Amino acid sequence: MTGSMYAAIAGLQTHMQKMNVIGNNIANANTYGFKPGVTSFSESMYTSIRNSTEGGTQYGGTNASQIGYGSQVASIDLNMTGGTYAPTGINSHLYLDGNGYFMVGPKPDETIGYVSDPNDLTLKRVGNFFLDSDGYLVDNNGNGYCVYGFMPQGNENGTIRMDGDNVVWDTCLRPIRIPVMSPASDPQNTDLKEGGALYPQVSDDGTNALEYPDDVAGVDVDVEKRVDLQSVNLSVDQNGVITAVTQGNIAVTVGIIPIGSVVNPNGLTKESDGYYKAGNNAGEVVVGTCGGVITGGLNNLDDVDDAAYQGITGAGTTEILSGGLESSKTDIATEFADLITTQRGFQANTKIITVTDEMLSDLVSMKR
Repeated sequence: MTGSMYAAIAGLQTHMQKMNVIGNNIANANTYGFKPGVTSFSESMYTSIRNSTEGGTQYGGTNASQIGYGSQVASIDLNMTGGTYAPTGINSHLYLDGNGYFMVGPKPDETIGYVSDPNDLTLKRVGNFFLDSDGYLVDNNGNGYCVYGFMPQGNENGTIRMDGDNVVWDTCLRPIRIPVMSPASDPQNTDLKEGGALYPQVSDDGTNALEYPDDVAGVDVDVEKRVDLQSVNLSVDQNGVITAVTQGNIAVTVGIIPIGSVVNPNGLTKESDGYYKAGNNAGEVVVGTCGGVITGGLNNLDDVDDAAYQGITGAGTTEILSGGLESSKTDIATEFADLITTQRGFQANTKIITVTDEMLSDLVSMKR
């Protein structure tokens, strides 16, 4: 008789777990980029009173008779579909119109200068970014994570490297940072103007180290001095290309924001502050660019036979929209409907315990 009581207790526990998920979903109804949880129940273990038997020459087969012991939480999945665009009016706030994630993380080891494996980075949907005092594009979640992306390569003299009309990109994942300021104008290279951008070469010795010119027109280069932040007007186009124009009307190409994607977004491990980590069932993080702006391989590799080669893909139809963030995916109407049914399910399980208790009381009081 106590089996019904234990089944009801299991039902109470599972309904409380679902209530916790619903409470968290409603609490984050206005949290940018929030993905609500969806709780699924399954039947718990069974005790067989009679096993099924196969039919014979004289008698037919019989079915099993089993008693269950309540329910259990089968899974808590995330609704990973994209939320709607919520305008904020801040140029450095970015919205992903489509699939994929921004990639953020702490600054890399100075001796390496980049992150070779994108799986080491943290993923997020909310592009609430800003420029810090050192010129890094950082995540505004209070932990100082840098936004990772690609930046232009330079020629030996510090001018931006071009292949026809196209920028040649350094395909190492580095924290996006405002370029070094040119200390002077170079009459021999009219593209180098004082206050403009100075771009580094990527060493060809396999280390991918960045190398700046020692001087411009005889003036020493200070690699820690960046294009004046007070005069920078950042803009991000739909392909993630970041550009700026200084007060001196000098155009600066800052970098490009790539998109990280996984085969199974529901396999991502959810962390606090809207972060995700690629888990075992999510698949490897694949790096792509909106509009297929960059092709080739990560870490400046072009040999597809190299064991370390990881190709940069397109990002499908995903576009980056500036001036807004992704709204929460919580549907209040759905959550309240689930709240009512969960409450009633919990209430019904308490009745099972009450009725079972009354039956046990009747049994005990049979002999007075």
